[in-house]
Amino acid sequence: MNQFKPPKLLSASMVQSFLASYKSNRDKKLPFLDLGKWDSAKTSEGIVLLAQIHINSKAKGCLFLLHGWEGSIHSSYIVRTAQHFFNRGFNIIRLNLRDHGDTHHLNEGLFNGSLLKETYEAVGILANRYKKLGPFYMAGFSLGGNFALRIATKHSLENKKNKIPNLKYCFSFSPALDPKLATIKMDNNPILRKYFLKSWKTSLLKKQNFFPHLYSFGDLNSYQSVMDLTEKMVKDFSNYKSVDDYFASYTLSEAIFSAIKVPCLVLSAKDDPVIPWENFLNIPKSKYLNVIIEEKGGHCGFIENIKRDSYYWKLMENKMG
Repeated sequence: MNQFKPPKLLSASMVQSFLASYKSNRDKKLPFLDLGKWDSAKTSEGIVLLAQIHINSKAKGCLFLLHGWEGSIHSSYIVRTAQHFFNRGFNIIRLNLRDHGDTHHLNEGLFNGSLLKETYEAVGILANRYKKLGPFYMAGFSLGGNFALRIATKHSLENKKNKIPNLKYCFSFSPALDPKLATIKMDNNPILRKYFLKSWKTSLLKKQNFFPHLYSFGDLNSYQSVMDLTEKMVKDFSNYKSVDDYFASYTLSEAIFSAIKVPCLVLSAKDDPVIPWENFLNIPKSKYLNVIIEEKGGHCGFIENIKRDSYYWKLMENKMG
């Protein structure tokens, strides 16, 4: 039974998706943003990821937020969720993935979706550094949702020393389960294809400007689809034998889900313009996994009203107390 019932004027898939990501002037001035401090995590391989920490004086716990591809800690769905839970007494940690949020200068290597090791280490470093902030919850969106589920798997398989301290629950919203199929679907939507291509090309040019001795991407305008550009980057700037090998490196298989031993909630929508919803039917049954497939919601949307309150906040509150 579908619980999310948006107003008719907000129910269209692209409207939901747009409202989730649209960065309004209000988003840029949310009160909690003035209370943040910058911190970074340096991994065992010298990779540096940047985060912003928001300490709440009456904290019930700590919420760790992971953005999607070509998003950042400043993405609308991130800051609105952060403000909502900061107001409800939670500490907030927002982490930029490599080459996101104007962090291109911090590391020589290029971002790709397979970089679980550095992301897991960064989360672990920050969770240990701030473990006095209380029970730890993680929420990821789109590619960040993919990372959150892989982090849950790795946490479940690690020895006690390398587990994320006090990790109580993971939330994954509109996650890319099969990134190849998601890329194909994205390319089939001209609006999304144009948006993500433009964002990615801009990001690559930033990287090239910081490391001209390492990167020369040529005429990026010649690539008219995300898949075409992915194939170029895999061929010229990765160690993967093929684009299929690359996508397989962060596809969420049955084995990944079966290994999860920390409670997780996965939310998707049948009208998601990026993620094929049928993939969620193949997630194996587990007492640790709560999979919800709604009819409406778009991509990372689930917007309930003109104020852009999100349905998934209620789901999170129910698990976080």
